[in-house]
Amino acid sequence: MGEMYCFGKKVSAKANVCLNKSVFKEFWRGFCCHSSDISMADSQKYEFIIGDPSLCEDGGGLYCINADEKGVLVTANDVKGLICGYMDLLGRIKVLATDDGRELFGIESCRASVSPKVRNRMIHYCVFPETKYYEMQRFIRLCGFLGYTHIVFEFWGMLRFDVLKELSWPHAFTKAEIKPLFDEANDLGIEIIPMFNHWGHASASRANHGKHVVLDQNLKLQPLFSDDGWTWKIETEKVREFMQSIRNELIELCGEGGYFHLGCDEPYNFKLNEKTAHTVVEYLNEIQRELKEAGRRAIVWGDMLVSQKNCFITNNRYTASCPNETIEKLFLSRLDKNIIIADWQYNVSEAPVETALIFKNAGFDVLLCPWDKTYGDDSLPPCVKTVSENALFGLLHTTWHTLSVGMPDVTRAADLCWEREKYGGFSTCATTRTAAFIRKTCHPQGDYEKSGWATFEISNKTF
Repeated sequence: MGEMYCFGKKVSAKANVCLNKSVFKEFWRGFCCHSSDISMADSQKYEFIIGDPSLCEDGGGLYCINADEKGVLVTANDVKGLICGYMDLLGRIKVLATDDGRELFGIESCRASVSPKVRNRMIHYCVFPETKYYEMQRFIRLCGFLGYTHIVFEFWGMLRFDVLKELSWPHAFTKAEIKPLFDEANDLGIEIIPMFNHWGHASASRANHGKHVVLDQNLKLQPLFSDDGWTWKIETEKVREFMQSIRNELIELCGEGGYFHLGCDEPYNFKLNEKTAHTVVEYLNEIQRELKEAGRRAIVWGDMLVSQKNCFITNNRYTASCPNETIEKLFLSRLDKNIIIADWQYNVSEAPVETALIFKNAGFDVLLCPWDKTYGDDSLPPCVKTVSENALFGLLHTTWHTLSVGMPDVTRAADLCWEREKYGGFSTCATTRTAAFIRKTCHPQGDYEKSGWATFEISNKTF
C-alpha cells in the first residue's frame, strides 16, 4: 500500500454549501463504518477539502480529485460535478481500524481528472402496489452514489392525484409522503423526471396480471379508454384535458426539471394506419408545445415509431412495432424534433444499435434504453457503446419488475457510463459491490426485510 491521507473519528472539512447537508454526512458515516463523523465549514467555491493537500491541476474533467499524505481535495465547475467527485472520494476510503478510541481510515494518494463517457445517465424506476417506502429511498440513494443524473419515476397506481381518486389504489402514497424523497434526490444531484403513460399501458398495471387501477374501481369511467381498457382514447378532448391536469400535478410534485416522460409504448389493439398516425402526431406535438412553455421536453418510447428492416443486424432482435415504413416516415418527419425518443432495445447483443441511429438521423435526440440481463440478452454494453460512439443524448436504464434480481445491473450501467475500470471500479463483482454500496448509503439497522434488495432468500418467482 502506497502513501495515503489518514484520518480518525472526527474530521473537519471545508466544502461548498451543496455538500453541507445531512445526507452527505450520513454517507460519510456509512463509508466509515459508522465510526467517523464529518463537519463542514461552508465554501462558496465548488470544492471539498480535508487537511492541506496540494492543488488539483484542471484536467478539463467533470471533477478533479487529489489526495496525498497531507490532505484531500475535490474540485469541480458546478454542483453536480462536485457531488460526483465527493461520491468518488467516498468509494476510495479504506477502513483500517474501527476499535473504539483507535478509529483509523485512509485515502490512498491519487490525482485524477474524471469525466463520464455518457452525458445523461438516466434510470427508470417503477413504484408498484407492492413497493415499500424504504425501497424508494434505498434506490434513490444508490443512484445518487453511482452518479446518475436523472430518475424517471413511474407510479403504477401508487400516487394519489387530485384530479381523479381512481387513478390510484387505496393504499397509494400521498404527495406529502413522496416529496421528501424527491427533495433528497435533488440534494444528491439527481433530477426527478415525472412520467405518466399517455397512450398504451392505460391500466397502470401489468397486462399479464389483468388489473386496471381505474376501471377495477369504477367502471363508469370506461369512456376514457379503449374497449379493453389498455389504451387511452387520445382522440377525445376529455382525455387530452385530463392528461394536462395529470401533467400539471406531477410537474408540481417533481419540482424543477427539463423533461416529462409520456410513455406511449405498446398500444395494443390501436389500429395504427396513416389516418390514426396523424392523430398520434398531432396529440404528441400538442403536448410538446405545452411542455415547451413550461421549459420541458417530452420523452416518448420509440417502439411504435420505427419498423422492422431486412438490413438490420441479424444478431440484434429489435423491438420495432410500427406497421410499415410509410407510417414510420410519417412519424419521423412530422413529430416535433424537441421530443426525445427513448429507444428501448432489450434483445441486442452488438453495437451499433441501429434503431437509435434511425432516430438520430431523423433529427431527434435519443436515449438508448437497455434492461437488466436477467430479462434476456445483455443489452447494456452495446447500448452504452452506441451512445458514446455516436454522441447520443444519453442512456435510460430500465428496471421494471425485475429489480429484485437486477439491482447489480444498476451498478453495471453506471460503471459502463463512467468507465470505472479506469479507477478500479471493476475490482469486485457488481453484485457484492452493490450490496456494499446499499448498506453504506442506506443502512438497514438489522432489519431483515430492509437488508440487501430482495425480501426473500428462496423464491419460485421467474422473470
